[in-house]
Amino acid sequence: MRVLIGVHQFFPNHYTGTERYVLNLAKQFQRMGHYVKVLTYAFKDKSSFKKSIHSNLLYKEYSFEGVPVVAVRHEVQPDDLSFVFDFMDMEIYNETASIIKSGNFDIYHCAHPLRIASSIKAAKDMGVKVVFMMTDYFMMCPMGIMLRTDNTLCDGYGDGTNCLKYCFTNVSKERMQRRIADSQALIQCSDVLLSPSKFLIAAFNFTGFIPSSRFILSRHGFDYSQKRGHFFKRFTLPLVFGYIGTVQYHKGVHIMVEGFKKVKNNNIRLQIWGGCFHELEYLKTVERIAKNDHRIEFKGQYDFNDIEGILAQIDMVIVPSIWYENAPLTISSSLAFGVPVLVSDIGGMSEAVMDGRNGLTFNVGDSESLAEKIRLLSGDPQLISNLAMTIQYPIRVEEEAFKTELIYKRLFN
Repeated sequence: MRVLIGVHQFFPNHYTGTERYVLNLAKQFQRMGHYVKVLTYAFKDKSSFKKSIHSNLLYKEYSFEGVPVVAVRHEVQPDDLSFVFDFMDMEIYNETASIIKSGNFDIYHCAHPLRIASSIKAAKDMGVKVVFMMTDYFMMCPMGIMLRTDNTLCDGYGDGTNCLKYCFTNVSKERMQRRIADSQALIQCSDVLLSPSKFLIAAFNFTGFIPSSRFILSRHGFDYSQKRGHFFKRFTLPLVFGYIGTVQYHKGVHIMVEGFKKVKNNNIRLQIWGGCFHELEYLKTVERIAKNDHRIEFKGQYDFNDIEGILAQIDMVIVPSIWYENAPLTISSSLAFGVPVLVSDIGGMSEAVMDGRNGLTFNVGDSESLAEKIRLLSGDPQLISNLAMTIQYPIRVEEEAFKTELIYKRLFN
């Protein structure tokens, strides 16, 4: 089969969970004999672009780790609100239609619709089967993460009224209703909806936006080729807790540092791995909270290809997110290497981490609740070893790709 995978951003400039999902799936499909190409929007990259003859967009083609990529961007980029709010863009539509026609693709697999949502309608209109993997809540939440601008959790879009009241006060009711209508139309264009967690399916069903019957549960697989050697951890003091991801507010890094500092034991350490993208002020805030605590170390940006070496230094990974995380790459990566996880009891995190079995949970946003768990573990380090021994490893990316391939094939029967 010939598969075009669309994603809002991609390597090498963007490298978080959704981008890794696309890369892993694309490379595995290639091994299975399929032709795969990635379509993405390059909103940061401005080098070596050419003018398209099919639309008013700029484009360039390149290869990343053997995967062919076509990146598009507007010559004059739309304002931020258009990027995160509106769905339909005729330039994206026209360019996608041209790519599908020239590439003779059979499947369009959308991994995230931000900036490229029109590609879904273009694929449908071109007669291509559309598979849509929902990795967050963007189709009903313009913020994508169900976290309001006042940093409180949202309980649903409320037919758009909550969006207008809490997050988009300058948007007209008509524009909000158009977004909802466009979203529903794109969902109807999709032949299959996928989700990597039961929680996300339940969230869409609870709000009435998408019934659960429309979804197929499709767990993300882990690329075990990253596991190059025999990985056996010996738990010795001091215990090293670790954070691996982006240092952003919704990731709750400040909660983690506050909780860690409340535990005065000298037999624990905290490593914080990851950059902050554009949230420089937030990084400075977290650094101020951590100030003068010699046990806390900021390690900066990292290469995911070095994940084995990073996790070899860490006894337990902390995922302190304060939003409804769906299926975090950090959790699956940690468990794949036999490292237990301490997570907020919210969203898909508490679905992936079973308290007392492959990790522990704490009350979301509650630094004292987190501190209690760290005290417990620092007082009895054998508990971490016990958790590690009962980890059930994530499925392989080979299994995920095989199941996805079956979904594709059923669309043609």
